[in-house]
Amino acid sequence: MYPLNLSYLHSIKLTCFCLLFWAISFIFTSQDSFSQEQDSPSTKKAAINPSASEAKHPPIATSSSCSGRGCHGGSEPVSGQIVQQNEFSTWLAHDKHANAYQSLLSERAKTMAKNLGIPAAHKDLRCLACHTTPQIAQAQSKLDFPLDLGVGCESCHGTASPKWLGIHTTEAWKNTAPESKKAQYENEGMNYLGNAFIQAKVCVACHVGAPANPETGIPARDANHDIMAAGHPRLTFESLSYQKNMPPHWNTKKYTSNTNRDLEIWVAGQLAGLSSSMELSSHRAELALNNQGIWPEFAESSCLSCHADFQQPSWRDKKNYYQGRKPGSIPYDSWTGILLSEALLISGQDKQISNLYTTLAKERSSFKVSPKEARASADMLAGQLAKIQKELITKGITPPKDWRTLLLDQLSKHNLETATWNESTQIALALSMLSSKKPEQAILQNLWENLAYPSGYESPKGYSPDPKALESALQKLKNLK
Repeated sequence: MYPLNLSYLHSIKLTCFCLLFWAISFIFTSQDSFSQEQDSPSTKKAAINPSASEAKHPPIATSSSCSGRGCHGGSEPVSGQIVQQNEFSTWLAHDKHANAYQSLLSERAKTMAKNLGIPAAHKDLRCLACHTTPQIAQAQSKLDFPLDLGVGCESCHGTASPKWLGIHTTEAWKNTAPESKKAQYENEGMNYLGNAFIQAKVCVACHVGAPANPETGIPARDANHDIMAAGHPRLTFESLSYQKNMPPHWNTKKYTSNTNRDLEIWVAGQLAGLSSSMELSSHRAELALNNQGIWPEFAESSCLSCHADFQQPSWRDKKNYYQGRKPGSIPYDSWTGILLSEALLISGQDKQISNLYTTLAKERSSFKVSPKEARASADMLAGQLAKIQKELITKGITPPKDWRTLLLDQLSKHNLETATWNESTQIALALSMLSSKKPEQAILQNLWENLAYPSGYESPKGYSPDPKALESALQKLKNLK
């Protein structure tokens, strides 16, 4: 009697699942092709000579086009290769993005649809824009299109044109230098995700939000206050921690020589997150100017300033908490901009941009800013951030040798006695980025216990600032460096 080889069985199971998916995809694709063949001659002519709109928005190849065993659908990684050829299989089996569409069929999604007064979440454009491949969200909102595997390959990597599918399989492509590859990615409308700053820009478009992009046919992605009030979780994206908690479907070994990779991802996430929130804010203000939206948009205010406990005594009674605001006013949601100064410091960029953000946050907290003024200030800051990101995409970052000490010193300047949950959490995440070893991680344990959501909650029940814990962690990490 031989013992069962569970690893072998898992490989067989995964292979069978991929083959089953491929077969289903083939059937639906064939049906679609057959229906096109039955069209009238005029329709056939239109297909041969696509309209300007169709040429501008080429149809996606779909994730199934990547799933071949000889492409990215293998059950095991190919040793010694940069492309391991099991990327699709790993993503399908382990990555939460693959289940994004299915979540629109859940009981929670049905409750949200009822609260929003819509027929179904899986047919609503606002939901599909982020829970499926955004390039086809518009079509999916009009048709019942069940084949898309959630946030599929092209959601992040870009629309794979027929030309791209041929180019990247050649021997010449394998031998092309990274910079030349990057240029070809751009030419084909693909995203060079090996670059941390390009990657961050792609991620935040859904995890923070973004206005519509007419060039790519992608609709607006906006989890506004209506969406959150209906039951959607609040968006608190932090690039490095998200990536650390996501099972990689890429070859991590190719980044081992870059000792600053984690730092690049962290800086890129901070800058891209704020940039995206500014672009979205400008979009919301423009909607309000055209009588298509409301202003102010409560999604830009601090959730926990209203959705908080009423226990007494409260840390919110302290004068420093208001920082020049009137009691009862709602502070601006500073999640994406809290550590802007730190990101600019590490990347060697113009620190004066921090003043633009501080002024904007103060104005938004006053609730006296008109949509026109809000759009102008958001556009100004977004423009400055775009210049920085463009430079960093090309040059990357060369942090100073003592960047760890500089970062810890900068974090120590925060007013820890009245630090909101946003501020404390972002500081803790930054410290986690600095703490790769177990003894260092142990220093942060008390911080996480104070910030964690209790079981059954989607907010930090009973949170209050813990300046002693933060100061202690900062000092201990300084002593270790």
